[in-house]
Amino acid sequence: MARLQYQPATKPRGFEPVQLSRAGIARMEEEGNRVIRNLEKQRDAVNQQRREDLQAMQANSAYEMRARERNQRILEQNQKTEQLSIQAEQKSKQQQADANVKAIESTLTGLVDFSVTLGKQAAERTKKMIVDQTAEGAQFRRQEYLNSPELQNDFAIAESQIDVVTERLDQQTIQDGAKGLDSSLETAKNLAANPGRGYYWKKGYYNELIIEQTPLLVNRALQSTEATFTDQEGNTFSGIEAQSDPDKMRIVLGQVQNALYGSTGLNINELEPGFLEKSNKFVDDFTSTSIRRSAAKATDKVYDGLTQQSEDLRTSGQLAMAFRLDVKNPKVGAKGALDNYFKLYSAKNADGTFRYSVDDLDAEILTSSGKTVLEERGNSQRYQNAIAARNKARLDQLRDDQAKARTEAKEFDRQTSIGLENLLNADEANPKRDLEILATFKAERKKRYGSEPLSQRIVNLERAILAENKVIENADLERKIRLKILDPASIEGYTNPIIKGKASVAYKELQAEKFGPNYADTKKDIKNRAEKLADLNTLVEGRGSRQSFMATRAGENEFKFAYKKNIEAGMSQETAEQKAREYVETVMSDTENKDSLFYKTTGPLNTPVFPNLQAKYSTLADLAMETRQELRKGLLKKGIAVLDTPGVVGTEEELVSSTNDYYNNNGQFKYNSNELLVSKLFKVPPYAVRNAAITAFNKANGTNHRLIEPTPLEKEVFDQDPKTLKLVTDTDKITDNRFKRAIPGGGYPLRASMTGTGVAPVQQTNALVEVAGELGVSPIDLATIIGFETGGTYDPGEVGGEGGNYQGLIQFGGPERAAYGVVPGMSFEEQLRGPVKRYFQDRFASAGMSTQGANLEDLYTTVIAGNPKANRDAQDSFGTSARSGVAKMGPHRERAMQRFGFSQN
Repeated sequence: MARLQYQPATKPRGFEPVQLSRAGIARMEEEGNRVIRNLEKQRDAVNQQRREDLQAMQANSAYEMRARERNQRILEQNQKTEQLSIQAEQKSKQQQADANVKAIESTLTGLVDFSVTLGKQAAERTKKMIVDQTAEGAQFRRQEYLNSPELQNDFAIAESQIDVVTERLDQQTIQDGAKGLDSSLETAKNLAANPGRGYYWKKGYYNELIIEQTPLLVNRALQSTEATFTDQEGNTFSGIEAQSDPDKMRIVLGQVQNALYGSTGLNINELEPGFLEKSNKFVDDFTSTSIRRSAAKATDKVYDGLTQQSEDLRTSGQLAMAFRLDVKNPKVGAKGALDNYFKLYSAKNADGTFRYSVDDLDAEILTSSGKTVLEERGNSQRYQNAIAARNKARLDQLRDDQAKARTEAKEFDRQTSIGLENLLNADEANPKRDLEILATFKAERKKRYGSEPLSQRIVNLERAILAENKVIENADLERKIRLKILDPASIEGYTNPIIKGKASVAYKELQAEKFGPNYADTKKDIKNRAEKLADLNTLVEGRGSRQSFMATRAGENEFKFAYKKNIEAGMSQETAEQKAREYVETVMSDTENKDSLFYKTTGPLNTPVFPNLQAKYSTLADLAMETRQELRKGLLKKGIAVLDTPGVVGTEEELVSSTNDYYNNNGQFKYNSNELLVSKLFKVPPYAVRNAAITAFNKANGTNHRLIEPTPLEKEVFDQDPKTLKLVTDTDKITDNRFKRAIPGGGYPLRASMTGTGVAPVQQTNALVEVAGELGVSPIDLATIIGFETGGTYDPGEVGGEGGNYQGLIQFGGPERAAYGVVPGMSFEEQLRGPVKRYFQDRFASAGMSTQGANLEDLYTTVIAGNPKANRDAQDSFGTSARSGVAKMGPHRERAMQRFGFSQN
């Protein structure tokens, strides 16, 4: 079968409408009418439902409430615009067609052009008034529409006609085309020009444009910093100000809306409110949200002001009033009010001092309970945290001060080192003078920066001077030995310790050469005789007193006198020495003859005194030098253990009388130079040196002389330099107020400063400071006891005591471990914060005492005897009592300070 070929028409034909028969047109009309009837039926049903919904709403109480709200809003709006009497007329005029608006515009334009003088300005004001009133009227009608279900229902019913009318017009157009009454082009144009569909396009366009533009324009206005808006009182303001002021926000929103809807914008104020229902609802919600947000910001602003007001009250010292205001402020509340108050415990002034004392803060009454803060909150965690924060702030300040001092000291050394070098090199070599200059520099530097270490450059400079001085002093020593003119004053004048030691040995050799080969034994014999005369126990090594020293020196002088005389008489050294010894024995035995140099009577404390010797050695300068030399020898051999030797830092009479005078309030308290030397060398408190020295006398003599038992305030006093100490103790009456005046800050109880050089883990140091702060004791005392009880290990698992039955940081017994929760594997911090703290609190409370202000002996009595009021001389199985244990804690105290990085305040 052959394939069919496509044959195009020779002449293309254009579009031709289908010509229907009369029957076809009738069917078309019937179909169109059916569509229209369905639309009308649907419209009527919807409208009927609207009417029923409206009636139900009107019968409902909610409708009444809404109506009241609407009426209230209308009333408020009327009150705002009642001065504009023309508003009612404009309200009706807005319903007129576009022609009326154009006519008004034309009239206004003519009015403006009428005059270029004052008349034109008045016309401009009139025009603006009419435009504003027109915009306000349109805005009022839109708001009225949104608040009126009746108006919304009426507009919906009227708008429902559009679909029917649109369809009728379309049907008529199509039928006219089918009948041949219109051409195809006219039919198409008529369908496209149907105003019903144009209505919906216009409605959608305006509503969507308003929804899009309103937030953009409002946000732009609210970001403006120019004062372009005016309130009802004529004051100008910017958009930013409206963000936190609801009244100004209403003005901004109204002006933006008027500009968008008015003749300078979309020019749609004349449109029916129902036409813009969708956008009106959006704008209404947007406006309400903006005003609420502005009101919220305004509220926050007010409460922020109250917050600042309470801060001002705190600054002025009105703490209770500030607390009550904070409680009333929702932005702060009760919790925030307490937080603000307890922050005051660590609040500082500009100079770094605390703004308030703990006592003042504790004594405030904040609530209606009538209780003080301490009474009401003293056991709370918030209070404990506040105290801990205060302690931390104090430590941080000390660290900052130390870091600052360290930096300033380095800078001081850098700036002065060049000038110091030039000064030292100004003249010919004179190491002794250079050392004096350097000593002056170091003394001045110490006044400024305390014990901050010297820079390496200064250290090197000092080493160089010392090396040079060593050479010169060595040459001087060799010369004096050669010339046999070496004496104690020369030895004391040497600054190099090695040279001083060589000089001491050489002096003994010269003495032996000068006073016989057995002069060393002779001196020992004379010393023993002097100590016996002073009723001292010669079996105790190093024992001495002022009286024995004077007798020794007098005996030696008598021997030298006799020896020299014998030599001059032609005797041999051996014979001269023997005769001189016999002479000294005779002279020192003559103690009852009032004319004798060694005449002896009974003085204070039933101790022997030598009146004639005292008269001879009135200045005691040589005696003091002798005493210092003996002390230095002892320190080189034994270190701080030399304090176990009676009389090494002073006589029994001197030390005991000074201490008794202090406690009897009838004398001056004074450390002697030897006590201060030991204190400085070993960095222990001077009162600890005094107690160790008196304890040595008590052991040797079986006496019970009173020790210094300082309160925390007195500890601070006893640690002052001698001049300050004299000012404090040179009075007839001792009071706490005097102590507080003498102590910087008047702190109580005594605390320790952090040096930042501790080797202990920071967690252990923090726990120690925290627990000591809660107990109200010195962290150094607490650390010293732990070091002493654990043998310096600071191990919470340390086992010791009789039979190995004791364990822990303070050597808990078995019952105590069970009672206070000591378990294996505890860390240092856990045992310190738990069992150790609870043990002290419980044992002090059971004795009717507080741990606040407890001293070292109080704490150790509690550890060793279980009760701070126990007998402090009662001994355990190892022979240790609370008092003797504390006396032995000096080295442990030093190691504790080094371990945790403490320095004594």
